[in-house]
Amino acid sequence: MASDIVFVIALMITVSLAWSVLAVPCLRRRLPKIYLIARSWWLMLAALCTCYVIAKLTNDTQDSYSQAYPYQWLLILFFILIGLRGSYEIKRLWCLHSKAALIHKLQAQGLQISTPLLPKTFLNPTQHYTRLNSLDLLLSAAFILLIISLITLQQLTWQREQYGVLLFVLFASQFNDIAQYLCGRLLGRKWFKRGLAPTVSPNKSIEGAVFGSLCAAILASFLGLLLTPFSWWVCLLAAYSLAVSGIAGDLLESAFKRQHGVKDTGTMLAGHGGVLDRVDSLLIGVPLFTLFYWIFG
Repeated sequence: MASDIVFVIALMITVSLAWSVLAVPCLRRRLPKIYLIARSWWLMLAALCTCYVIAKLTNDTQDSYSQAYPYQWLLILFFILIGLRGSYEIKRLWCLHSKAALIHKLQAQGLQISTPLLPKTFLNPTQHYTRLNSLDLLLSAAFILLIISLITLQQLTWQREQYGVLLFVLFASQFNDIAQYLCGRLLGRKWFKRGLAPTVSPNKSIEGAVFGSLCAAILASFLGLLLTPFSWWVCLLAAYSLAVSGIAGDLLESAFKRQHGVKDTGTMLAGHGGVLDRVDSLLIGVPLFTLFYWIFG
């Protein structure tokens, strides 16, 4: 069995066991948010892994690339759906009435909202959308480029028969999120009193960013050796670059949310927020990796 399929199966088993343990009533009451995060993780991974496995099914009787993989469109469709949902979340924050409805949902979940000027906006009945600025346009462009890059990367890895590269890129970025969170909780503000970007994301610490990115890069490097044809130093360099660019993407989305006065861009993924909240670490790293992989891969 191919190493990428083994990884997908092992990953789903691990996440399923973690969700099952957290679903025990006593743990669910003590850790309700962690349970919701685990459930959302399972749902997202189940959708991604199912599409990935089906996309790899081949028709050996066909010679052309497109006919040899008749179901790869399913993975492309998955990325397009993410793009459509993320675009809707961005547009919802531009539309004042939709933004108000989102804020009410977030407040119902007990999340703090820092947008005291919003009610005054509705004093003008003709005003329906906020005025776009450079940050709105930058995030929108980065998100559209991300979806294009994911589809391009899938096509390149299938053509070159290096399927695991796609998994390596996706999970190297996700490892960084988890590692930053854990390192931030353990080491945050012990060496540096100032946060990483206090005006944009007050909860992010320098310790979490530095040690989290290093831990994520090392862990992802082992994954890269299993899933990709790259040498160890290329895996380490790619993983660390994805980790650092993931921090930049996260800060970009945090600045966008702070500008609009919300903590999350949606409520679709309990414990995570919206789709945009989940893919923010991919915004910069995936397009850059895809470009280098296309040129030098």
